[in-house]
Amino acid sequence: MFMPAYQRQVMLPLERYRQLIAALSGKNDGWDDTFWLRFAAQAAVMCPDPESTLAHRIREIAYALLRRSRWYQTLASPARFVVAAMLIQHNIPVAGFIAEHTRITSMMSEVGLRHGRFCETIAVLILLISPDHRPSSMLELERVKAIYDQMKRFHWWLTGPDDLPACAALAQCPGSAELLMARVEDAYQRLHGDGMPTGKRLQTAAHLLPLAGPDLDQTVARYRALAAALAEQVGTLSEDHYDPLALLCLLGHRPELVVNRLVAVISELDLFQPECRGAANILIASDLTVLDLVRCGHDLEPLARPQAVAHMLRTLHAYHIASAVLISQIDVDMVEFVSAAETSQWPYFL
Repeated sequence: MFMPAYQRQVMLPLERYRQLIAALSGKNDGWDDTFWLRFAAQAAVMCPDPESTLAHRIREIAYALLRRSRWYQTLASPARFVVAAMLIQHNIPVAGFIAEHTRITSMMSEVGLRHGRFCETIAVLILLISPDHRPSSMLELERVKAIYDQMKRFHWWLTGPDDLPACAALAQCPGSAELLMARVEDAYQRLHGDGMPTGKRLQTAAHLLPLAGPDLDQTVARYRALAAALAEQVGTLSEDHYDPLALLCLLGHRPELVVNRLVAVISELDLFQPECRGAANILIASDLTVLDLVRCGHDLEPLARPQAVAHMLRTLHAYHIASAVLISQIDVDMVEFVSAAETSQWPYFL
C-alpha cells in the first residue's frame, strides 16, 4: 500500500528518536556533546535518511561549522550539532548559512538589535526558514526590532538578547508590532491570572501562542484546557511545563488525548534517558507528541483530504519555528557545569 512521504517521515517519532540517538552516539563524546546530540536528534527526527546516514551527516556538517568558527563562537561549541541538524532538516547548505548569518547579523547591528551567541544563531535560522524562503530584508529586521522594543516595554526586566528568536518568530505573525505584542501581553496576564507565576518561562509560552493561529483567545483557551488536563495527571504544574504546553497548542486534538500521549512519551524518555528527567525530557516529549499527532486527524486516522494535508504542513512550519525558540532557551555556557543532582532544572537556568 502506498504511504505518502510525510507519513513515512514522522512514523513512530519516539522510536525514530531512539534509533537516531543510538546512531549518533560516539565513544569519545563528552557529557556536553551527548547533551546537544539529544537535541540534534529531536531537531532532525523528521529527516527521511536512514539513521546511520543522518547521524553521519549531522557530525559531518557540525565539523564543517566548527572549521568555519572562531574558538569563542557558539558554532565552536557542541551546540553546533543542533544547528547542523536544523540545516539538514531545512536543506540549508553550510556555506549559504554562514553567508546569511554574516549578512543578517550585520543588519541586526544596523537596526540596533543586541545580538550574539546561540540565540543569535537560532534567530538567523528562524529567519531563514520563512515560508517562501526569501532572503531577509532590512524591513524585516526593522520589524523584529519593533517587536523587541514592544516586548521590552512590557517586561524590561525579563527581556534581553535571548528573546531574539521569539522576536524573529513573532515577526512572521500578522499585525503591527504594537497590536501583536499587546495581544501577547494580554495572554501572558490571563495565564498569570490562572495562577501561573510571572517569569521568563511564562513569557516564552506567551510568545509562542500566536504561532498557533490568528485567534489568540481560542489559543489561550486551548492552553488552559491542556494545562488543566495535564494537572489532572501530574498534579501541580511546574515551570518546566509552561512553554512546552504552548507548543502543544499547535494541535487541534482533544486536550485529554494530547496530554495522554505527552505523559506516555515522557515516561518512556525517563526510562530511556533518566539523566534528562525533568525539563529536558518534557521539552523533547512535547516535540515528539506534536510530530506524532500532527499527521493524524482528530479521530487518529491518517490525513487524506488535500485541505487537511495542507493544514498539517502549515502546522509543521509553525512547529519548526516554535521548537527552535524553545531550543534557543537552553543555556550554552551552563551545560558542562550541571551535576546529576541538578537535572530537574536541566536544561534551563534562569
